[in-house]
Amino acid sequence: MSIKTTFREWTLDDTNEIQKVLFNTWLASYADFIPITDIQWYFNNYYSEINFAQLYDDSNSTGFVAELKGHIVGYARMKINHDHQRCYLESLYVLPEFQGRGIGSELLKIVEKKAQEHSFQQVWLGVMEQNVPSLEWYKKLGFNFVEQSPFQMGKTTVNHFVGYREIKKNF
Repeated sequence: MSIKTTFREWTLDDTNEIQKVLFNTWLASYADFIPITDIQWYFNNYYSEINFAQLYDDSNSTGFVAELKGHIVGYARMKINHDHQRCYLESLYVLPEFQGRGIGSELLKIVEKKAQEHSFQQVWLGVMEQNVPSLEWYKKLGFNFVEQSPFQMGKTTVNHFVGYREIKKNF
C-alpha cells in the first residue's frame, strides 16, 4: 500500500517546514552555479519567519503544500501582479528525494485552478537559465519562455527565463 500525498493551502504554522523544503531544494538545484554563501544570504534576507509572515498576509499571494506522512515535502506559491495583469507561480519546490512522483505537477494544477478562479488564463514563472532540469521540466509541461531578465541571489547574478503556460480548462 502506498502512502498518499495530501495537498492543502499553507498556514503560518507551516513556515519552518516550508523553509526546510526551500533551502534543501535550493542547495540541490543551485549550488552548482551559485555559491552557498549567496544562497544562504538570499534565504536569510527573503525567507525569514518575518518575511514569511508578510508573504502569508499578502492578499495577492497564496501558498500550497504537499504533505506525506505528516511532513511537508513540496511547496508552491502564487502571486497576482495587478500591474502586469499576470498570475505568477513564484515558488514551486519539491524536496529532491520526492521529485518524480507527480507532486510538482499536482501543485502546479492547484495553482492554475486558483489562478482561474481569479479569471487568469495563464500562469507565468521565472526559471534560472542554469537550472536545466527545472527549465526542461517546465518546457515539457508546455511553458513558453518569452522574456529574460537578470536575477540576483546574494552577489551572484544569473539569467532568468520568464515564461507562461495557458491554463488547461479541465481539472
